[in-house]
Amino acid sequence: KVLNMPLTCSRTMLQCAPSRLCVLLVLALSVRQAASNTKRDWCQAQQSFNGTTSGELAQALKGQTLNVAAFEYPPFSFINPKTGEWTGFDIELFKMVARQGEFEFNITQLRLPSENETYNKILYNEGREYDMLVSWMDETAARKKHFFTFSLDIVDMSFMLVTTNPKPTDPPFKDYFFMFLKPFERDVWLVMLFGVLSTGIFLYILEPRLSDAAEDLKPSTEDGAPESLPAALKRHALGVMDLFYQGWLLFTIQENYAPKRWWTKLYLMSWSGVIIVMVAMYTSQLTYFLIVELTSKSAINSLEDLIASRKAVCTLTNEGDFTDFLRRNAPSVPVYGLNNLGEVFPAIRNGSCVAALLGKAEIDVELSINAACDMRAVGSHLNSMAGAYAADMHNCGEFPLRVVDATLQFMREGEEIDNLWSDYIELPSECVGKLGSSTESESVRIQIKQVGGLFILHLAIASVCLCGFMLAHSSRSATKSKGGAIVMNASNGNAVYPLKKPDSEWEERKEEV
Repeated sequence: KVLNMPLTCSRTMLQCAPSRLCVLLVLALSVRQAASNTKRDWCQAQQSFNGTTSGELAQALKGQTLNVAAFEYPPFSFINPKTGEWTGFDIELFKMVARQGEFEFNITQLRLPSENETYNKILYNEGREYDMLVSWMDETAARKKHFFTFSLDIVDMSFMLVTTNPKPTDPPFKDYFFMFLKPFERDVWLVMLFGVLSTGIFLYILEPRLSDAAEDLKPSTEDGAPESLPAALKRHALGVMDLFYQGWLLFTIQENYAPKRWWTKLYLMSWSGVIIVMVAMYTSQLTYFLIVELTSKSAINSLEDLIASRKAVCTLTNEGDFTDFLRRNAPSVPVYGLNNLGEVFPAIRNGSCVAALLGKAEIDVELSINAACDMRAVGSHLNSMAGAYAADMHNCGEFPLRVVDATLQFMREGEEIDNLWSDYIELPSECVGKLGSSTESESVRIQIKQVGGLFILHLAIASVCLCGFMLAHSSRSATKSKGGAIVMNASNGNAVYPLKKPDSEWEERKEEV
């Protein structure tokens, strides 16, 4: 009734006390202002929309004016003090959406959470009064339960740790001394050593005439006297050393080995392939360790390191998602609460906390303005979280958000969102190349499962070679039995001499067999 009163006061109103009249006028103005900010009922627009393509949906707000709200949260959304206009990544992206969708929008600034207050409280109250929130909000299950819907993600807000970027230090002597072993896991080294020794053994079995171990492994007795135990042990030790020596020379491709049998040639071809692959992998990994491994690592490289340190972690207390995550996954870690993003890096520097838990996008923008180059993100994503525009679902509030989604999808396919985001996270020129990798060295070592297929293939080829040798050996043994004895003809009792006499080659082969 107050809103519909004529400007001329009635006789009754003029008889009111001045104080009462002032109260009524103030109430009328406040109600009118609140009514102007109330979100529209989009159900009629949603029902009247009869488009069938995403392109038609993207134009469904053409000519409309949206009442949206935003938090001042640089560099995502803030008021430029020089121009007095809203800007930032979220706002500039929404301006691009509005231009393509041919609609207008008015932005109202929302207050920031006070002490011991979260963004959720503001979102569930003031946030419902607008058609959309154009400052990114974390897309959480709790907010969806309160009837909020979200657009396509515009920033990656997956949780990560950020900590100091230490200066390179001189590592202990043992790290230098055993550096040559680090490219491979222990199991890989053992398999390679076994492969070297087995190569020598295979060559001794397949073609003993070309093996140096044949002479050492031959029993040696004088005047028919039995060989003593020390002599036998020495002979076998020398034989094994010869086998390993020949296998190692073949591994380094220094042995001038000229096999005559097809199975030996096939085996050596397979072993040469293994050598080429392993040497290439070793060389590349050794280069990595010489460059990266000899630089110091942060004290905190993962959530496990943070828990083990028993030191405080910084986080934004008005973002309840961070504290909830720490309560579930690291309840023993003390939390040092901060009110805004600009306080994070100074708190790490002064020792208030050893690391900070933030969203990936927040870390990226802070690193882009950190001219000191003394911070870096460590570890991998601790969860999966998206930052997106949000809208209250009452009165079909999801309809304008779906229209925005259609345009965002086109922009994502055209890489317009990525190009805009890259302007906000470009590292300072003095920091390029100084933010070292936080990857654990153990995770880049070559493991046995990564080269298992190579050795299994080589083992299969070696089995084929051994089968070929055994078949040839069986054939030669049968030929020897036939050629070395007189076969009696059962019909007449006459002796039948072998069709082929043993040749000199077979006489040599008898020693091998």
